[in-house]
Amino acid sequence: MVDRLKAAQERDRHLFGTLHGTTPPEVICERGDGVYLYDQNNRKYIDFSGGPHVASLGHGNQKVNEATKKQIDKVSFFFRAFWLNEPLLELAERIIKFAPPNLTMCQFCNSGSEANETAIKIARQYHVERGKPEKYMVVSRWQSYHGMTLGALSVSGHAIRRQKFEPILHQWPKIPAPLCYHCAYELTYPDCDIKCARALEEMINQVGSQYIAAFFIEAVGGAGTACMVPVPEYYPMVREICDKYDVLLIDDEVICGFGRTGKWFGINHWGVNPDIITSAKGMTGGYTPMAVVIIDEKIGKVFSETGAGFMHGFTMEGNPVSAATCLAVIDVLEKEGLVERCARLGEYFFQKGREKLSHHPVVGDIRGKGLLMGIELVQNKETREPFELKRRAANNLQHIAMNHGVMSYPTAGIKNGVSGDALLVSPPFIITEPVIDEAFNLLDAALTDFEKEFLQAEK
Repeated sequence: MVDRLKAAQERDRHLFGTLHGTTPPEVICERGDGVYLYDQNNRKYIDFSGGPHVASLGHGNQKVNEATKKQIDKVSFFFRAFWLNEPLLELAERIIKFAPPNLTMCQFCNSGSEANETAIKIARQYHVERGKPEKYMVVSRWQSYHGMTLGALSVSGHAIRRQKFEPILHQWPKIPAPLCYHCAYELTYPDCDIKCARALEEMINQVGSQYIAAFFIEAVGGAGTACMVPVPEYYPMVREICDKYDVLLIDDEVICGFGRTGKWFGINHWGVNPDIITSAKGMTGGYTPMAVVIIDEKIGKVFSETGAGFMHGFTMEGNPVSAATCLAVIDVLEKEGLVERCARLGEYFFQKGREKLSHHPVVGDIRGKGLLMGIELVQNKETREPFELKRRAANNLQHIAMNHGVMSYPTAGIKNGVSGDALLVSPPFIITEPVIDEAFNLLDAALTDFEKEFLQAEK
């Protein structure tokens, strides 16, 4: 085993770019089974984050495996521009059935970043085809994260991810995130008059509504805001403002989509219909790469009436194997009632998480929905003062937790883009209450060890 590990470490030098540098070099992922992952020594880890919120059905689901293999045996690739694709046609029909009623068309691609890039281009061309070519700016929120490609990173407000590429990004407007724990206006809900939502109208008026094409949101915040949940009034207000100024509302559901929050899409909790939804990650549960952009009927109608093609596409978009995989995932979600299970189990998940972790002096806030939780770390609970970024608090806690046998996802830059750490957990929908208990017990122990190291170092 030691020789194998050394060989793997030697081969690892040929792989460029380890995201965040969070992968411990002494561990090889050998296999997965249900909610567990196993290393090269057959040690078991609870996959409490599904990687970065991907493995919604867990590992080794035989129904998904069989559907994927069946399609591979039939035909694994053909170019969508030349052939009708039956798995893809069925998939679009299935997605439209549980999408908001105004969303009636799908464009498929391969990742969340690609989906968000696609949404930006759809919004731009939509306004061009309507005779409004001056509408090109996309407003978004500080601390948001929408992907690593240049367009997606341009609408991301996460300073850590942006800083090295700033000169080549679009400098589009940003407004404060609706994150009550770190209110940009230092106000308290409900006396705040939802100023974070009103900021959108102020920004549109300052820039000029004739230039604003779209507003980009994450229904429930992801890595940049550690599962931020806006107040009930926020999205209805945003929808009204977008309608008033002819601005498309684009909802990034790359993490939240396909059941993660206890509804098919996170925005369903607010009863608001966006003009475009993007999703990825859980739609195939990590079994194959795939993403989708779901489009309002009014957008499709403009393209149809003008006879304009959408100047965009990818070689692998709508891959039949990925389409078959996604259909199998949807089958499992529907037949086993897993979206509803997320809602029910989510109540226990948050109850147990708060019970086991809230007493820790470094745990400032626990937030989220369904089976998506952000655990914000602070060095002072009363003042909500974050750890210095250079201390890599979340990364260190993630490593400690992994040594205890539980996987989680670290993130930083929550408070102002350059400070504020959190650990995100988002287990497979098939997890049971006893395993949730075990996972939080392990995180409890990991936090105790973390505090010994991080809090004592300050004294």
